[in-house]
Amino acid sequence: MKRREPIRMAVAALTGLFAAGFLNAPQSRAQSQAGPVTSPGFEVASIKPSKPGTRGYSIQPLPGRLTASNTTLKMLIAAAYRVYDFQVSGGPKWLDSDRYDIEGKAQGETSPTKAQLMVMLQKLLADRFSLEFHRETKVLPVYSLEVAKGGPKFQQSKDPEGTPYFRLFQRRQITAQRAPLAFLVETLSQLLGRPALDNTGLTGVFDFKLEWTPDEIQVRSTDTPPPTDENVPSLTAALQEQMGLKLVSQKGPVEMLVVDGAAKASEN
Repeated sequence: MKRREPIRMAVAALTGLFAAGFLNAPQSRAQSQAGPVTSPGFEVASIKPSKPGTRGYSIQPLPGRLTASNTTLKMLIAAAYRVYDFQVSGGPKWLDSDRYDIEGKAQGETSPTKAQLMVMLQKLLADRFSLEFHRETKVLPVYSLEVAKGGPKFQQSKDPEGTPYFRLFQRRQITAQRAPLAFLVETLSQLLGRPALDNTGLTGVFDFKLEWTPDEIQVRSTDTPPPTDENVPSLTAALQEQMGLKLVSQKGPVEMLVVDGAAKASEN
C-alpha cells in the first residue's frame, strides 16, 4: 500500500488571495516552527485597525510592496505560509475577528518576487504579532474530485497556448478558458472549507463555465453574501450536471498550522 502524504494546497486567491498566485511549498512531515524568521523584512511597515463596517478584504503583492486591507491575522498567516485558512487552527479568539490594514515597503530599489514578499510578511507576523506556531498532520475529511458516470461534459481548450483565464464571480459562478483543473480544485477547497484532490485523470487545459447557488458554508466564508437563485443547483449538483464531475467525501492526512501564541499588534 502506498504511503499517503499530507495534502498540500495553494492559497485560493479567488477570495482575495488566489490572484496572488502563492503556492505551498511541500512538507514531508509535521514540524515545529524553527525560531524567529531571520530573512530581511520590510523596510517600513504600517499596521492599523480597519475601519468598522468595511466589507471585503484583500492581500496584494505589488511592485516593491505588499498591501492588505480588512484582513484578520488568520488570513495573513494563511497567505504568508501558503495554506488555506481552514488549515490554520489554535490561537486567541481575536485571531479570526480583529481586522487590520497593512502596508509593507520592501528595501532597496529592486522589486522582490511574490515568494520573497511572503517571507517578509512572515517576519512581520513574528515581529509585530509575536506569532508562534507549529505544524502537525491530522486525518480529516477531504473531497475527491472524480469523473461522474457518463464522462466529462466540458472540452479541452482549442487555444491551449493562450493566457489562462479563471474568474470566480460572487462565489457562485466560475468562467474558465485554457485553465487546468488544478485551478478548479484549489477553488473548490476554499469554497467548501476542506481539501479537494484531483482524481479525474484529466490533463491539459479546458474551457468551462460553472454556475451554482451557494450554501450556508460558502455564504459564511465571505463578508458580502452573493445573491441566490432557487432555479440554480448547489455546487455539488452543478459539478455533476454541468461538468460531469462528482465530489466523493473521504478522509486523508492534512497538514495543519497550529498557532501557539500571538499578540495584538500596536497601531503605528
